[in-house]
Amino acid sequence: MKTKLAILLTVSVCLVGYFVLTARADEREIDELRDKAAAILREAKEHAAQGHADEARELERHANALRAEAEELAEHHERRADEERERHEERERDVDGHEQIEHIRQAAEHLHAAGMHEQAEDLMREAEQRQHELERDREGQHDEGLQRHVEELTQHVRELHERLERIERAILELSDR
Repeated sequence: MKTKLAILLTVSVCLVGYFVLTARADEREIDELRDKAAAILREAKEHAAQGHADEARELERHANALRAEAEELAEHHERRADEERERHEERERDVDGHEQIEHIRQAAEHLHAAGMHEQAEDLMREAEQRQHELERDREGQHDEGLQRHVEELTQHVRELHERLERIERAILELSDR
């Protein structure tokens, strides 16, 4: 019980970080970062042409950092889209499974009405068995999905930590100048 509670709390904390990152990872922001990086690179070339090599290198570093940030956001956006597609497919499989079970139950009712009680009971047992399998599969997928999400959220937290460290280094470099 304590382990499940710890996992739930960990996932909750990670979800906050995940949603912060998710809120930022839209296509418009990615395009803006890429455009800004391109503009800074053009500015760096102008500085280099004017003989300001140090400023040009600093601008190039900044532009490269922006491009790297844009690529990280684009990858995150793609992962989210893939996860959403997977969840949609799982929901469709669940709906299909429930519909099949319902059709089997309806067939059993028709067999009962036709006086074929033994066959109807066989079908009802099959429907119950499929229902149990469906629930067992869903629980297994939930456990796998939870573990996968915990791993992904942990990775996102690491990425956020790395970004913060890069920002700290950049601020320190700027303050030293």
